[in-house]
Amino acid sequence: MHKLANTHIQAYNPAMSHYQSNSPALWQSLLPQPDSNSHKYSRGYVMIQGGYPVTGAARLAALAAARSGAGITAIAVPAVALNIYASQLLSIMAKPYASTLDLYALIHDPRIGAFLIGPGAGASKETRETTLTMLQTAKPVVIDADALTAFSRKSDSLKKAIIGQCVLTPHDGEFEKLFGLRPAVQLPERIAQALVAAKQTNSNILLKGANTIIVGPDERVIVNENAPATLATAGAGDVLAGLITGLLAQGMPSFEAAAAAVWLHSEAAKLYGMGLIAEDLPGLIPKVWHQLTA
Repeated sequence: MHKLANTHIQAYNPAMSHYQSNSPALWQSLLPQPDSNSHKYSRGYVMIQGGYPVTGAARLAALAAARSGAGITAIAVPAVALNIYASQLLSIMAKPYASTLDLYALIHDPRIGAFLIGPGAGASKETRETTLTMLQTAKPVVIDADALTAFSRKSDSLKKAIIGQCVLTPHDGEFEKLFGLRPAVQLPERIAQALVAAKQTNSNILLKGANTIIVGPDERVIVNENAPATLATAGAGDVLAGLITGLLAQGMPSFEAAAAAVWLHSEAAKLYGMGLIAEDLPGLIPKVWHQLTA
């Protein structure tokens, strides 16, 4: 298997560290906007893989996807967990499945616009196979959290499977497990590592950190520099993954959707200030959206 060997990083081209600072000017014209002809399906259908016994992560992601403007957000949930999900969701649909065949039938609903897998899913063979099934649809897929870990040292199999738009959202530990290399501390080296990973997997890489890096396989680089320290809280990454997926389901290109979601996520956290928890973020997205478009 081809890995991100240290030699790639030691020999990186300094030009690879050039980047644009994330700002609305880079993607605002591509933000989805409903019009008088819009209906819930035209506004995008998000499908999220729900986990069990960890259920909160997928629910946070689903709320964020809905707040991004997606017309329909659904969570595919193991039948054993249906009561947990259904009792705490209103506009978000919980779609139960009792078998792998049932789950794959949900995935192949032609109305779905984008998928998210990872939050609370478990780093298992089943998660890996479900991810591959989602990728086979050629629809946009966001791969986050446990779904990244499920492919530990198997990034080559991801590259073979990715035939549509795809965003990988690792933090440093997940990046190391997936690509076999700890991300560097210094920004130029981190950018170089992310670029190699993007090319290796033919996907957009969102490498989380104090300054989150968004890179594409076409070597575009954006660095987000407006995130407050309060975002270092459990569940914030699940909200970010949901935001990206919601924008993708509405037809926004994957690179710009990732950059927009990171900026919106950061601005929402800044609005709240100290005491922020992940549950606060989805409800703040409309306020940021309003300020952005006012």
